[in-house]
Amino acid sequence: MKLKSVVAVAALVASAPSMAAVCTGGYGLGTLGPPGASWFGESFSSRGSYLDCYSFSLSGTADSFGGTIELDPMLNRLDIDLTSIQLYSGALMGNTGNGTLLATDNTPGLFSFGALAAGTYTLAVASKVTADWGLWNAPVGYVGLLVTDRASVASPAPEPGAMALMLAGLVGVGAAARRRRKD
Repeated sequence: MKLKSVVAVAALVASAPSMAAVCTGGYGLGTLGPPGASWFGESFSSRGSYLDCYSFSLSGTADSFGGTIELDPMLNRLDIDLTSIQLYSGALMGNTGNGTLLATDNTPGLFSFGALAAGTYTLAVASKVTADWGLWNAPVGYVGLLVTDRASVASPAPEPGAMALMLAGLVGVGAAARRRRKD
């Protein structure tokens, strides 16, 4: 697992839905199958709001899930709070990266994004580092794991409830036909 160096403050462009967040630095996770997995993380030594971007590609349809852990030593002067995980289609590297926001998960401890098509994606981790009353100044950060698996496909076999409803409908049609014949 590698903890990366400090990334500059990033901004979200909210004027148009097709515009994406701007990441001044980014990290490539490579091709994540499916199936595949990759560690990611970052450390910070100063206050600020950060948006770290991790690009990856998928060779087929996939569901993705993962989690993060904040690394914040006790009695430290800095405090970190991961606020959200966002998934963009396309790459957001540098100031020229554009992509479309697909989903936001405000529970960065455990997150999931389903039914992803083959292509390039960017996982954006938003965090806020604040000053605390702590005794010493040590870096804070986070580490996370992103896992992809083949997309789940609905079974071609009907559900038991659907079968019961179909059977009830057939009984009703049969009863109506029988009643019609008697009249």
